[in-house]
Amino acid sequence: MAIYTLFNKSGEQKELLLRRCTIHDVPDILMLQDQVEAALPDRHIFVKTTDIEIRESILLDYCVGAFDQGNLAGFTLMIYGRVTPRNLGTYFGYGEEQLRGCVTYDTAFVDPCCRGFGLQRLFSSLRNEEAIRCGAREAFATVSPDNLASLKNTLANGFEIVETRIMYTGVVRHILRKTFT
Repeated sequence: MAIYTLFNKSGEQKELLLRRCTIHDVPDILMLQDQVEAALPDRHIFVKTTDIEIRESILLDYCVGAFDQGNLAGFTLMIYGRVTPRNLGTYFGYGEEQLRGCVTYDTAFVDPCCRGFGLQRLFSSLRNEEAIRCGAREAFATVSPDNLASLKNTLANGFEIVETRIMYTGVVRHILRKTFT
């Protein structure tokens, strides 16, 4: 648990408490995810994580929430290197040993009222630190080609596009990969 002070381009500041999420946070995570999706001008750029997937990941993976005055303002989820179809290494035919060295930056979303404070960059930094800490050799992520802000952030985080394909519910996604040395 840590408090971060973030600033937007106008110099406005927000103090956010970041902590690992628990099963008790699931209703707030799902509600925020719905609000974020509803605010998007083009909903195909975001595929929601299911209730079951969030519950599974809270028990098995890295799930962090950002709280603004006690309210969930952002959430990120990284799937540890485990053997699961949710590990994007499976799309490249990785075997069990190779999958254990991969993490998947599965989702990150921020309440529209907290956008512009660099929370996505902070989430990326935290996931990178955790990936290295747990011994990951590679990280994967998916981004809609039409989500230019997310694509820009992911590329700036050291990822490169390795493939573009139809995924999830029939939407086009870039699969990006980053290697840790």
